[in-house]
Amino acid sequence: MAAMLPLPFPRPSAAPPLPRPSRRPRARALPRLATVALLAGAGALSACDRPARVELDPPSLRFHAAGQSAPIRASVRGTSGKLLPAAGCEWASSDPRVAAVQGKLRDATVTAVGPGTAAVRCSADRAGASAQVVVRIASRVDATPARLDLRLQDAPAPAALQVQVLDTDGRPLSDRPVATRCADESVCRGDDRGQIWPVGPGETRATVQVDSASTTVPVKVVDARTAEGRPRRVSGNPMLDVEKAFAPPKR
Repeated sequence: MAAMLPLPFPRPSAAPPLPRPSRRPRARALPRLATVALLAGAGALSACDRPARVELDPPSLRFHAAGQSAPIRASVRGTSGKLLPAAGCEWASSDPRVAAVQGKLRDATVTAVGPGTAAVRCSADRAGASAQVVVRIASRVDATPARLDLRLQDAPAPAALQVQVLDTDGRPLSDRPVATRCADESVCRGDDRGQIWPVGPGETRATVQVDSASTTVPVKVVDARTAEGRPRRVSGNPMLDVEKAFAPPKR
């Protein structure tokens, strides 16, 4: 049997090279890098713009009695000079016996507690501002003359009282309204100018009040009107003649 010759097998050809993964051009990555840089820069700027100045409105407050209150508002500006709407304040009073303050962020309420002077402060980071608070309470009222003898004339005419108001330290107050009231308004009446108006004969007392302090003045009124100035007396039925003139027709 003839020997079998080996069959010729073709040599394996070299494998084609694998395709390389495509790379994105660097130009497309630049916008992202620029965005990150811009955000980082903006964050750096906002971090540097810290509270640098505080302004208070109003810059000062005055109260006439304990328990009175008023609002106060703070404006916080950064190192750039722009307002920082998100910045808040820590509110405090230099003397809580004179003024108390309660607030949230930039708005607060100041309440008078007692006579004296205090400062209400808003602190924002290292910046801050203070508003002066003055509380002056009337404690004494003196009226001159100490007694009023009034004459009721044909033409109404008031009697003016000289009123002096003193605070708790004995210092005069000149910026307070003076109210006067008569206990019997058929004898006299008062107004908000410190005046007493005679109304009819009799005696009563007038109260002179400034804030929570007051004093009283005795008042006597005599009728000095002339016959023409006095109202005419009414006798009988004054409507009788009118009723006769407009009598209903007979049926």
